[in-house]
Amino acid sequence: MGMTTENTGGGGKKHSKLRRQEAVAGWLFVLPAVIFWLVWFLYPAVKAISISFFRYNYATPETNAFIGMENYIRLFQDPKFFEAMQHSILMVLVIVPLQSLFAFSIAVLLNGKIRFKGFFRSSCYIPYVISSMAVTIFFMNYIIKDGPATKFFTLYGFENVSWIANVKYALPFLIILYEWLQVGFCVVIFIGGLQEIQAALNEASKVAGAGPWQRLIRITVPRLKDTTYLGLTFGMINAFQVFDQIAAMSKQSPLGSPSGATSTLVTFLYQQSFSYMDMGYGSAAAVILFLIIFSLSTVREILGRRSE
Repeated sequence: MGMTTENTGGGGKKHSKLRRQEAVAGWLFVLPAVIFWLVWFLYPAVKAISISFFRYNYATPETNAFIGMENYIRLFQDPKFFEAMQHSILMVLVIVPLQSLFAFSIAVLLNGKIRFKGFFRSSCYIPYVISSMAVTIFFMNYIIKDGPATKFFTLYGFENVSWIANVKYALPFLIILYEWLQVGFCVVIFIGGLQEIQAALNEASKVAGAGPWQRLIRITVPRLKDTTYLGLTFGMINAFQVFDQIAAMSKQSPLGSPSGATSTLVTFLYQQSFSYMDMGYGSAAAVILFLIIFSLSTVREILGRRSE
């Protein structure tokens, strides 16, 4: 009995020591990511929130002063801020559903039995990894007056004008371009979800006499619910943060050109913070953008849980 007790006690100590070593090793692996998150996300976020309550200018620090909610009151009295918000929300409402629909359709096709499947999958993803600035500048040459794309669109009733310089067409061009750049990432997400669906389910449904459309609606779509929610969340967050393409389109003009037609919340806060050096006002706009994204993400999460 004494030997058994000693052996048990010794084994327990060894097990406890091993668990401590594993915990230390785990923290050592996680620590760089935690430090990175603290330095590059948490601290800037807290700093931006605090600055939003100040009149803050890096160029003239002696004029910095606490002004409370004045920046936020000023925001909701600024028509340019509401114009930028309207463009951002419009882009999300158009981009995210279309992106999800296109990506799902392409993913279903690429997940089937087709030749050169690897080539087509890579081709879909390439636009996402190449420089968005370079792609924007490249396509801008096709959408100018008398350009190849412009002439093509005139067949469908569009005007023969330079889209990037036209208030009516600049935002649609931005949306089309952004869709083309981002859809590949969403395709990869859906392909991953499709590959998790058991092939036996589809085979069993075939034996039961279900056609391709019935299998898609009754088996594939319900089992891609979580994948769809993930794609919608990423699409929404990314669409709210469009910047590179707008910067390339504006060239030497103010961000959001022509005449604010492509202004968004991101370009608005950037201009206020770095063009006009009003960091407090720009930080207030950044906080509002964060609250919008956080609120929409929370609503999506609640709706997703209720549908389970």
